Amino acid sequence: MNAMGNGSKRLVIRLLERRDLEEARLLHNDDSTFLQLTDISHVSEAQQEQWFQSISTSRSSRRYVARLRVGGCSGSTTSTRGIATPSSAVVAAQRRNGYASEMFDYMLRNLIDQCGLHRVGLVTLASNTPSLALYRKLGFVEEGRERQAIFRDGQYHDLIAMGLLAAEWRKHKSIA
Repeated sequence: MNAMGNGSKRLVIRLLERRDLEEARLLHNDDSTFLQLTDISHVSEAQQEQWFQSISTSRSSRRYVARLRVGGCSGSTTSTRGIATPSSAVVAAQRRNGYASEMFDYMLRNLIDQCGLHRVGLVTLASNTPSLALYRKLGFVEEGRERQAIFRDGQYHDLIAMGLLAAEWRKHKSIA
């Protein structure tokens, strides 16, 4: 996937840079974000730096930051075997304003129309109802469930695997 420089009307989306690391780490470790992630560990500064070093040289994984003209959110795309795995997190104060939807729409447009990917897949917690609603709105369909696969906030949660084919996305975009 090429570096995203423009974004959408309200977002500037670009590759994550070292200057974004602390904000991304704090967003990841914030309980309102962390409890919705499939990654089960908080991240230290040293771990964040090590992670940044590995993605900086990766040919199959890209991390992006979306800057509102106010606030921020982050997203990522990992691509293997021509299948992308996007994700996003929005700072708590900016949630429920449609920014994740804009960011995903932009990432999907780039992945499918610009990079020619055939399939996009992702995994989320079954209890993450805002994300599930967003993914369904974007045209993703549930493809599977891992029962009690992750422990969060004192209980086990199912993981939901979802997928979107390029033809489904194009059809969904023409209807929307």
